[in-house]
Amino acid sequence: MIKEKIQIVKKLLLDHPFIPKLRDKAIFAGWIGGLLLLAGFCWFLSQPSRNLFLQRAVNRSLESSGDFIRLEGPLPPADAAKMGNYFSFTDSSRFVNSGKVFVFTFVNEGVFFPCAAILGADGRVEELIALNSQGKMILERVSQGILNLYIRRIEGNRL
Repeated sequence: MIKEKIQIVKKLLLDHPFIPKLRDKAIFAGWIGGLLLLAGFCWFLSQPSRNLFLQRAVNRSLESSGDFIRLEGPLPPADAAKMGNYFSFTDSSRFVNSGKVFVFTFVNEGVFFPCAAILGADGRVEELIALNSQGKMILERVSQGILNLYIRRIEGNRL
């Protein structure tokens, strides 16, 4: 008797037109979820190489501009920020390890350009450096209020 009822329920459910559509949508959602999970996993595992490429690019930019600062390496994930990376640096003109550099993207006038903020030992921004020529021109024209906004967010570790 129970087997007959199970057979009837299976027949009703499998013959219902909604079930194949639901199954197809579930398979599609599973594929999308799997791809997102795979992409997130790859993003997480590629962090060291992305930090290395960023460090090399910033050092080339600083070298071409005649600056004496060189990035040493990324700081541990405990110091990680939402919208940029922290690096330790050396200043070859003073031969000292001076603290941290925060490398981030500055946005102004619809233009994105890389920027570095040199942080002192107390965590205060000592200097903002644009890492390309277009950024240098834009950084000179930016109002002090916008610069102060970025500086406060960097010092508060909210950028």
